[in-house]
Amino acid sequence: MIVVLNLFDIADGCEEQYAEYLRRVQPILDRYGAKILLYGMTKMIYLGDCTQEFCGLIAYPSLSRLRSLSHDPEFLAIRPLRDDSTKNYVLTAIDSFETLNDAIKLLETRAKNRTQE
Repeated sequence: MIVVLNLFDIADGCEEQYAEYLRRVQPILDRYGAKILLYGMTKMIYLGDCTQEFCGLIAYPSLSRLRSLSHDPEFLAIRPLRDDSTKNYVLTAIDSFETLNDAIKLLETRAKNRTQE
């Protein structure tokens, strides 16, 4: 599973434009098997300088499904609704670990490889 982290602000006066994007993107997400895990507004920043007001986590079955959606003509037609109505956009695709132990193994392997160099 690939999870896409979306952090962004709505540009002043562009709320209706972004709402239209949301209405039109949902059927496209459904077609590619994407699931909205979380979509909301930032309530508190615990650490760091990330100040975007909105946050979304969207899961895709695979990186290839995400890439296919990104090149879908219907998505490309509505993408300007998103791009022109938002600012400070951060969009990151994350390959999830099955467990924290998998993350630990990766980190320990990297550390071991560095000490052998």
